[in-house]
Amino acid sequence: MISKNGERKTHGVPAQNGISFSEYDLDNGMHVILAPSHHVPLVVTNLWYHVGSKDDPPARTGFAHLFEHMMFQGSQNVGKTEHFKYIQRAGGSLNATTSVDRTNYFETLPSGDLELALWLESDRMLALDVTKENFENQRDVVKEERRQRYENKPYGTVWENIVERLFPTSGYHWTTIGSMEHLNQATIDDVRAFHTEYYKPNNCSLALVGDFDESEARTLVERYFGPIPKASEPFRDKQAVEPINTQLRFSQSDAIKLPAIYIAFQGPFAFSREEYALDLLSYVMDTGRSSRLYQELVYRRKIARDVETFNYCMEKTGSFVIDAKVQPNSTLDEVESAIWKEIERIREEPISELELEKVKNRAEMRTVASMIELGPRADRLQRAWCFLRDTGYINHELEIFRSITAEEIRDAAHAYLDPERAVICHVIPQA
Repeated sequence: MISKNGERKTHGVPAQNGISFSEYDLDNGMHVILAPSHHVPLVVTNLWYHVGSKDDPPARTGFAHLFEHMMFQGSQNVGKTEHFKYIQRAGGSLNATTSVDRTNYFETLPSGDLELALWLESDRMLALDVTKENFENQRDVVKEERRQRYENKPYGTVWENIVERLFPTSGYHWTTIGSMEHLNQATIDDVRAFHTEYYKPNNCSLALVGDFDESEARTLVERYFGPIPKASEPFRDKQAVEPINTQLRFSQSDAIKLPAIYIAFQGPFAFSREEYALDLLSYVMDTGRSSRLYQELVYRRKIARDVETFNYCMEKTGSFVIDAKVQPNSTLDEVESAIWKEIERIREEPISELELEKVKNRAEMRTVASMIELGPRADRLQRAWCFLRDTGYINHELEIFRSITAEEIRDAAHAYLDPERAVICHVIPQA
């Protein structure tokens, strides 16, 4: 709900039942979320730029992530790597992450140092220092990160080979790290153009969470971000995700000891009701030793070393993935067959009331836990604003989880866990 003065309210949800906050837009289009909380003398600044790897140019994959690194290489008033030094000298911490849909930058500081974080973030939004030396240095850092996290890690390249098949026609087609070839081909002009296109106030939201005075915070935000000029809307290439309508199988070899199987499905987009149903389903299937897949594959039949299921919903689509490491006394086909039997069972029969109660309790515990810490709280607010333009929606998530029925979980499984629309990978140890 938006009042006449542009102030956004929290949908009338009492603070004790959720996160109390206010929000507004600066004249330049930057969205600001203020969530004071005075239980610890700390404040978190959390900026989300609405750009992720799905916005990478197809011939420059990995660019959003590369640019995350560039943002720490100095700006008009801050020298190279000095952003870290300023925050650490104040007794704070900081980091940044890139996902397929957004890039975020965050600092945690003693309450009295809020102005420091706002100055640092505004300076690099307005006047990042993009030099050839910094660019080449950070490109080498990202290339080494790719080697460590993907190319030289057991099972490390499986996911990029899966998403290539799972999302063949959209920006979800590649992983956040991008390809080595594209990193090698990138130029400093590409980097500067990327900053101009996406790093602007009207493509950014700022969340302040923690121990601060709201009136003072508004003054500081206006002082440091208000003068930054609004720019044209960012370029958004076609983001539609086409459904896959056939089962896709492939195998790859890797320097591993245990074979593994991955089964992936396209899933729903973030904040759809099906997201919550599939979250609960993922808990039913693999969370804890009493879960279905663990009981059947690991405990009873002893054909898998471990098994994992996750539901990951993004801005425009989602993925539901099951993977298992195969015991030496078993085969990939045997484990795959057992997984499909459990999938078929869950698609045809509602789960029991006991299972439903258990997974709802787990979902409630995780949701509440993410509201307690300042950083996760900021990310929850930001995700709802960035993807839904409805920040207060997060205060209804417990209610949504509690309202999901066993029949809805079954129906979501039937809709999304279709064997004829799955990507299946067998990972085989190298000879």
